[in-house]
Amino acid sequence: MPLRSRTAPRTIVGMDVVAGIVARFGGLATRAQILAAGASGTDIATAARAGLVRRVRRAHYATPSADPDAVIAVRVGGRLCGVSAAASYGLWRGPDHDVHVGVPSNAARLRTNRPPAAGAPLTSDISARRIRLHWGVGTAHPECWRTGLVPTLLDIVEWADGETAVACLDTAVQSGAIALRALHAAFAGASRSARLRVARVRPGSESGVESLVRQRLSALGVDVLQQVRLPGVGRVDMLVREAGLVIEVDGRAYHEGAVAFEEDRRRDAELAVRGYRVIRLTAARVMADWGWCARVVLSAVG
Repeated sequence: MPLRSRTAPRTIVGMDVVAGIVARFGGLATRAQILAAGASGTDIATAARAGLVRRVRRAHYATPSADPDAVIAVRVGGRLCGVSAAASYGLWRGPDHDVHVGVPSNAARLRTNRPPAAGAPLTSDISARRIRLHWGVGTAHPECWRTGLVPTLLDIVEWADGETAVACLDTAVQSGAIALRALHAAFAGASRSARLRVARVRPGSESGVESLVRQRLSALGVDVLQQVRLPGVGRVDMLVREAGLVIEVDGRAYHEGAVAFEEDRRRDAELAVRGYRVIRLTAARVMADWGWCARVVLSAVG
């Protein structure tokens, strides 16, 4: 009987351990984090040779499934911040799809296509995605590839336009990422303009587009109730009770299939029986032609 290798099982287990550790940190981790979690330097090298992880930057490793934007940020020499970090938490980022990277004030040897001082467009050296650097941003956080939730929200409120900022905070509260009271506490020491934006936050928007509709209708003098449960119908996105008007904001992801199609028609019929009128606004229409959306809603209300 051939002798079994005593090192092979340890090598195989070590590779899996390294990949699992990096995955627990969100797909990217530092060498120090991997070692502190119990793997060895040999385990890291073996996992890298096997393709279970890859070295993104010195002492930084990523799994093959890691968020591409996070890989770009780490490769550059920083971490996701602002709307890019918000998107990684599942929050609304608005129409800005640049990769926002926070770097320390003394950052050097950034992996970009040209020196940052040379001007736009700036990209990393591994992707054509445009990046935007934010100097002096990137507080300590267990994950090496993004800022913490509260610093992310603070940055968005200071950097983004008002609609995007409020929509991001709306989705953070509605998703349970942060409680409304905790949100106000986090901004207690922020600027007056930031606190005024936080004061406009309301629970109830299950998507950023729903928040935009709420904000824009409110600016037009139409106040809506959100996530109202109606007997025989279920929850509706928005209700203008005095006008007997239900507004549904439909995203393609949740309303495109045959089952969703049938359920939407059932709900519309039940609403009609109960005396409600229904307006369905698609996310694409809200973003591309708000004037039409506003005219339709105001006509129905008034």
